[in-house]
Amino acid sequence: MFEIIKKYLIEDYHRPTAKIIHFYAFFKKLFYNNKSNIFSEKSLLLKNPPESTIFYNWFGRFFLIFFNFFSILIFNRFINSHTHLDKSLIPKKTKGTDNEPWPQQSIHTFEKINEKIDTNYFNQIEKNYFDSLEMIIQDKRFEDSDWWLSFRKEFKNNFFNEGKINLSSLESFRSKNDFKAEILNDQNFLSVKNSIKINKIKSLFIINLYHKLSSHIDLTILRITSDSFCGNNLCINYRGQRLNSRVLRYAYYSSQIKTHTNLNTDKQNFILDIGGGYGGLVRLLKNIYCKSTFVLVELPELCMLSNFFLKKCFPNKKIGLVNDFINKKEITSEDLNKFDFVVLPQSFMELFSDNLFDLVINTTSLGEMTEKTQNFYINNIERICSSFFYSMNRSNTRIEKYNARGFYEFNFKKRWLSLIYKYSHTYHVEFLGKILRDR
Repeated sequence: MFEIIKKYLIEDYHRPTAKIIHFYAFFKKLFYNNKSNIFSEKSLLLKNPPESTIFYNWFGRFFLIFFNFFSILIFNRFINSHTHLDKSLIPKKTKGTDNEPWPQQSIHTFEKINEKIDTNYFNQIEKNYFDSLEMIIQDKRFEDSDWWLSFRKEFKNNFFNEGKINLSSLESFRSKNDFKAEILNDQNFLSVKNSIKINKIKSLFIINLYHKLSSHIDLTILRITSDSFCGNNLCINYRGQRLNSRVLRYAYYSSQIKTHTNLNTDKQNFILDIGGGYGGLVRLLKNIYCKSTFVLVELPELCMLSNFFLKKCFPNKKIGLVNDFINKKEITSEDLNKFDFVVLPQSFMELFSDNLFDLVINTTSLGEMTEKTQNFYINNIERICSSFFYSMNRSNTRIEKYNARGFYEFNFKKRWLSLIYKYSHTYHVEFLGKILRDR
């Protein structure tokens, strides 16, 4: 009899402690969103899932942030000891835990960020910058706003010293404060200028956003999303992922593209990102569409940053620069085939052959351009796009900062089928269209 009772209390499926765990796990389900739908094949036998598989709803996020806030305020630490501020490289883990997905999936853990870049490459991107700048200045079709002209001056002061690239400044380009360009300035939401406690409290907003977006992002993408160490920015390391608001925004864009287009991840697609900044979005997309060629068209300043950033993140990939295309009368798929990435200034847009790109992307920057420049881009987008255009832009004209038209004023001439058309969580009009060519 003693053995029967002992087996029931300690070993049996329906032992009393298992029932306690069931009701505790059932109660905790009230705080999970629909991406954490735990269940049991046997009645009254729910178990606590690993922490890294849980995604919180509004109530869960409230309590997660509430308890972490007071833990930081009183003890200067997060409730989960595996969550920490992250600026230095951590050795790759050899075994898994409940606190992050296993095997490791975060992109940054697979990047060979410490590999040295050849001096010749720096010389090339330096020359490309000045050549591109001269090309844009001479091309009267492009009119820079006063706001961007002030950034151009700021850029030269920060990244050049007597006409030569300041390497130490370039290597820390995402830890610099008070840039006019939002794409660089918002890297400092967490900053070494703040106290550790302030940064930990501010990072709770990022953790909250991670769980909020989990309801809207494909989890295969959310789990790999992790910012690079390139540029020396400070991130919150949560579930083994280096997170900030921008990299989570890129995860959302990537998920929308993967979910709503029929682009094959095992095929070479040609994807163009107009105004792609320093290359953060194409870095994430390259980890999803591994065989694809990504073309980034930007202003000369950001072309230089993206050339550096992508080379650090993908040291073994081939990057096409201005000098690879300078004598081309037309840029075709055969030309792009040779590269994993191609980074070019605006004037090259008109050289791309018709219907070249499977996907064209623009997130926010069209709404920062003059009317003349917008028309140049829209006309070329409709010419070179063979299938999909993904846009995330302001709805209306904004005068006080950019003096630029919004999405409702974009001068589309072709017929588009809306696969996504809604107001986004970033307060932009989100549009994914498939172009309908004349038959």
